[in-house]
Amino acid sequence: MKATIVLIADNEAENYGKQLMLIAHRYGKMGFEMARLPQHVSLKQPFAIRSLEDMEVFFDSFAKKLQPFDIEFTNIDLFPSDVLAGVQSGCMSLRVRETPQLVKAQKCLNEELRKAFGPCPAEHDNDYIFHMTFAIGGADYESYQRAYEKLKKSDYHHTFKFSKLGLLYYNDDNITPGTYFCYKICDLKD
Repeated sequence: MKATIVLIADNEAENYGKQLMLIAHRYGKMGFEMARLPQHVSLKQPFAIRSLEDMEVFFDSFAKKLQPFDIEFTNIDLFPSDVLAGVQSGCMSLRVRETPQLVKAQKCLNEELRKAFGPCPAEHDNDYIFHMTFAIGGADYESYQRAYEKLKKSDYHHTFKFSKLGLLYYNDDNITPGTYFCYKICDLKD
């Protein structure tokens, strides 16, 4: 079992991410795996949990410590991904400007997790790049590269309000498609 805590996009950013998902699919035929989750910016990559119930209590408490804030997208990125068994696939995302408020929220989350549960290691704890994924899996890497070549020509500088926190749950430690979903969402209060 794994979980992660994410900032959930408002309606405008959700729609923007889904539009990019469709455009990318039209160029690369990679499908709509990211439609399984709301558009989001992770504060931490998936980490092992012992109890979903304990994580839910933690999540509810942590949500009360954050306020809504703006997320600024700067450009588009493409990375290799191994989410498809046996096929080198891709992950396309919007790069997020790293702001003091975003770094503070991430640092606070990690400190609170450590206090509540002890070490909660996750991939990229030391080199995480804030982003919002809009396409992952569904096609080989070459398909992603074709879509990326078309998409990278646009301007991605947009700012959106993120005013919700989400708890993502992964029933399979390998995070295979179909084994995860957004379990809970809380509104952040000003």
